[in-house]
Amino acid sequence: MTDTTAVIRAAYRQVFGNAHLMDEERSASAESLYVNGDLTVQGLVTALAQSDTYRRLFLEKNGPYRFVELNFKHLLGRAPHSQAEVSEHVQRLANEGYEAEINSYTFSDEYIGAFGLEHVPSMRGASTQVGQSNLSYTRSVAMDSGFAGFDGSGQSRLTMSLGTASAPGAGPKLPGPGGRDSKRYTITWTTAAPVGVRRRSVQTSTAPYSSLGMAIQGIQRRGGRILSMTKT
Repeated sequence: MTDTTAVIRAAYRQVFGNAHLMDEERSASAESLYVNGDLTVQGLVTALAQSDTYRRLFLEKNGPYRFVELNFKHLLGRAPHSQAEVSEHVQRLANEGYEAEINSYTFSDEYIGAFGLEHVPSMRGASTQVGQSNLSYTRSVAMDSGFAGFDGSGQSRLTMSLGTASAPGAGPKLPGPGGRDSKRYTITWTTAAPVGVRRRSVQTSTAPYSSLGMAIQGIQRRGGRILSMTKT
């Protein structure tokens, strides 16, 4: 196996989260450009992430929130740090388009500083680093689907964690007798755009435990910022 073949294989594995692709789903033109020296590894990674196959597997099948979460993992090798960081990318996707969202990772200072132009991204957040918070570490570990796992299967693993600024799995516990939905949660959040004559408006939403993740995603899709979440 040549070096270029090894790099291409590693790039597909990282960018597509272990997906098994058919020949017709691969990006033959990007591979050819890389082999001929017309693309750097950074360019190859960008082309793969901008492909119709990547868009179909991770955006169309999952929606924008999970798509952004996976972009952080596939292209920057870490979990998102905060709900605000995810909201920024969801808004970019909506306002500037698909290619601009992908470019915001692969052409960022963070990407260049971590991987340069000739290295395939890797999960750097799953090991402790100087200056990295324990929260970032635990979120990265939570996103790890294992060597044989496929990132396209499953829902967001960080929705509640990012919304509540907590570690994955450290959110509200299941209610006791009476079932999961015997307790409800009130989310206080601010709108991203003016509402009526007010510049920004503080809103409240309520949801049972089983729908809490969907409620948070709905707020984030509207560009809202979560202020607090309490059990009622």
